[in-house]
Amino acid sequence: MFIKNILYIKNNDSKFKPTQNISVNYKSIIELVIKKYFPNIDFNLTGKLEWDPITEKEKKRNLEKNGRKISKQRVRYFKTQDFQFKSISKSSDLHQLLISEIEKDGEFYCMYDFKTFGNMGQKTRYKFQIKDFQSIDSSSKFNIELLDEDVIMIR
Repeated sequence: MFIKNILYIKNNDSKFKPTQNISVNYKSIIELVIKKYFPNIDFNLTGKLEWDPITEKEKKRNLEKNGRKISKQRVRYFKTQDFQFKSISKSSDLHQLLISEIEKDGEFYCMYDFKTFGNMGQKTRYKFQIKDFQSIDSSSKFNIELLDEDVIMIR
């Protein structure tokens, strides 16, 4: 469950260079997030996600429409790894929480997908930050702070 995450900083030549190699246990981070921010929710599935890349067509359309370059999107994603799966539940509701890669400034996203019987529900994106991310090592406790919450889809 440990995944190496290479952090990059921009040097004076405006090139990115690796700063440190930190082993990050995403399962323990998502468990901390659940314990701190979702204590009353019994998740059926927890896992890791990756964001869909931006297509050239999307980049071109956004540049023409808004006059600025788009470099990343934080709406469409796919699941890459399951940490925990509970098939037996007291109800037919599905509660799924997925965590993204940790970015260079310690920010990461969690997608909470809630479905009820009949496929109704919503998806909510939460933005978190690990405080003092540059100075932690693999044995440190994480201080996680919620930065933003957006409902991105209602079914």
